[in-house]
Amino acid sequence: MRALTLCDHFLVAAVFAGETLSAHGPAENALPNGNFAQALAGQRDNHHQQRFKFWLREDDEDDGHDDSMAMPFQFAGLNTFAKVPWADCFSKGGTDNRYDIAILGAPHDTTVTARPGARYGPTSIRTASQEKAYGFSIFTGRNPLHDWAKIVDCGDAPLPWLDSRAAVKTLDRAHKLVSSRIAASTHRSTVPRIVALGGDHTTTLSALRSTFRHWGKVSVVHFDSHIDTWDPAVLGGGISDYAGLNHGTFLHVAHEEVKYPQAPLQNLILNSSIHAGIRAPVNRRKADMENDRRCGFHTIMAREIDRSGIKAVVDTIRKRVGDTNIYISVDIDVLDPAFAPATGTPEPGGWSSRELLSILEGLEGLNIIGGDVVEVAPVYDTVGETTALVAAEVAHTIVDLMVANPVSPPTSKLQGKSPVP
Repeated sequence: MRALTLCDHFLVAAVFAGETLSAHGPAENALPNGNFAQALAGQRDNHHQQRFKFWLREDDEDDGHDDSMAMPFQFAGLNTFAKVPWADCFSKGGTDNRYDIAILGAPHDTTVTARPGARYGPTSIRTASQEKAYGFSIFTGRNPLHDWAKIVDCGDAPLPWLDSRAAVKTLDRAHKLVSSRIAASTHRSTVPRIVALGGDHTTTLSALRSTFRHWGKVSVVHFDSHIDTWDPAVLGGGISDYAGLNHGTFLHVAHEEVKYPQAPLQNLILNSSIHAGIRAPVNRRKADMENDRRCGFHTIMAREIDRSGIKAVVDTIRKRVGDTNIYISVDIDVLDPAFAPATGTPEPGGWSSRELLSILEGLEGLNIIGGDVVEVAPVYDTVGETTALVAAEVAHTIVDLMVANPVSPPTSKLQGKSPVP
């Protein structure tokens, strides 16, 4: 593959300056994607996919062993997650693009109940992920970005920022488009899996609606400091149906939502779901937790890790979800503010980043069919971008769990049995 020439650099600079944008108008029937990435589609193969062996010097002998790896231009090209290729996922003109795992940004924060700013989360996570573009894990020996799975970044869903219901509907459509492609590695799975970057936690509802279409009901492994199963009449005040859908009620909505009238018990999530890291206060002394259990959740309190340790937390999660299909949702406020200050509703007394990553890695082998990391609001971050760095690591770990265990979709979307009655 040829190296970039001076002309190539001028062309890329011209595109950034907007001089060639008119040649890349939106495809018919596409989502109104505002990302400039679409204008760079013609350059991504030349500029984004450059590789070279970096361990092998000119005077070294090549012994035939693959001890080197292809290193991207880490700080050049598009700001995709970990420098994976960008793909046109939102238009019918991009249907030839196939992938196994897609990164999808959800820049939305109009349903937060405290500090805003999570709409900037996807950009900050991508920026912090650049060092994940190469290298093998010292713990697993794997690099999921250079394994069997074709991984792409679809960019951000083009969400309106003044109307939360319109934003959720647009995100529903984006998830539907991204997940509707045929996977690249059909011998492993025919349905692509999505890792979403938030965005406030309401965005997870669109992901659960999407996974239900392909996988049926799922067990949600929910890392958070808050339960997020509040009745909309309680959190939202019953003021309006509009106010009732927010980042603290979306799991209640997911449990109540009926997708098929002929099967009224087919809500989006199974009664084998679980919270981990909970420590925030509830609004009603008993009723909120009673409603939480009715929504199918068991709760691991944040302080249980001090008494029982990481292994016990992992064992509890694995026993709870069994062999069901699993959606992992990580609200970054599950971490203590010392490790993740940049979030909308921080709560003292949380887990460390090492504890969270160790727990996630302990879930290897489970049937993970989707995931997200949400509630990153970078305006509150440290100068060292502490929150964005750990969020990027969390997203990378979820991708690694997916690569480690391919999952085939069920033959019927109405399948999915919980190990918990």
